[in-house]
Amino acid sequence: MSQLPVYNPPSPFLGFMPAGLGLYRKVVIRGKMTHDQFNINLQSGPNVNPRDDAPLHISIRPRDQVIVRNTYQFRSWGIEERHGGCPVQKRSYFDIQITVKPDTYSIAVNGCHFAEFAHRQPYASVRFVHIGEGAQVDAIVME
Repeated sequence: MSQLPVYNPPSPFLGFMPAGLGLYRKVVIRGKMTHDQFNINLQSGPNVNPRDDAPLHISIRPRDQVIVRNTYQFRSWGIEERHGGCPVQKRSYFDIQITVKPDTYSIAVNGCHFAEFAHRQPYASVRFVHIGEGAQVDAIVME
């Protein structure tokens, strides 16, 4: 397990954020879609099977023209948010910025605001980022 920032990590990837998330901190994931789906999970713990709580799950699905946002808590998924389409295409580069705000995660895709996702679990519990397969990731950084 690596600490952020990381460059050209393997897929899947689990990274540790020692300081966790604070207000107005950003997690930035840059890469290129290689398949029809790619997942990003901001998690409270390192386990992925079964998964620890994930205050924010982002599933990029170009084929379905949707970016799903959700939470995973107590081994159960919450209610999906699917509005907004999918500005990421297969075989295209992407830049996902997740900014912690007092009441929401603000998600930007390729420099444009995409969605707000209300906190369903405390953002301060996030200590790990899990990146699934489906993309060639160039960088995962915190700002």
